[in-house]
Amino acid sequence: MSIKGKVRSTEIASELGVSEVTIRSDLSELEREGLLKRVHGGAIQTKLQRYDPEFQEKVAIDVDEKRHIALKATKFVEKYDVIFIDAGSTTLFFFEELSKNPPTILTVVTNSLYIINAVVQYPNINLVVIGGTFQHNTMNFLDFEINPFLNRYNVNKVFLGVNGFDETGYYASNILEAETKKLICNACDEIFILATSSKHFKRSLVLTQKWTGKERIITSDLTEDNRNRLMEVARNNNLSIY
Repeated sequence: MSIKGKVRSTEIASELGVSEVTIRSDLSELEREGLLKRVHGGAIQTKLQRYDPEFQEKVAIDVDEKRHIALKATKFVEKYDVIFIDAGSTTLFFFEELSKNPPTILTVVTNSLYIINAVVQYPNINLVVIGGTFQHNTMNFLDFEINPFLNRYNVNKVFLGVNGFDETGYYASNILEAETKKLICNACDEIFILATSSKHFKRSLVLTQKWTGKERIITSDLTEDNRNRLMEVARNNNLSIY
């Protein structure tokens, strides 16, 4: 049924005992979730393989909103940029969009296994990997001692995923993640926070850092109440909202 990552609708329908119409509908839904690509007669595996079930579930949530945020974020990447891409489902969508038309001489620095697997498929994009202790729950590498590494690279923009943010700052799920992100953010000129509406005014276990004024929040689906609160946070902390 599957050859080199390709499946045929007729074969799936026959094996499962359902109609091809049902299979085509299911394949369309999986394509919207970014898990495969529809082709004539069936579907093929996407370039970015998401093989961790927990992460795959995250990728499938708020897909349209994440793609909208990702597309907006690509507008801030320019020729010769050296960017750090954080781990997370929204940042993965960001790289997917960016890879469609990357700027000249782009360098991606990352500690995310998923981003690494994605970038290596594009030899025209330079890849720099930050090491550390591998975290199975987030599929990335974290380390308290990354300052010497960061000092060797002029990373000018960070595209960050967060567990939540509020009037104080932005949050991570544990102290190691928070400290690693803080070190990376402090070493860069601009911080782009990619946050779906589910992260608005939500606290997590550890405060990564308070607002510094370098942050730009790229988000979507703002309710009137959240918009007003967010505008107030932006005014009080010299932030930009997109």
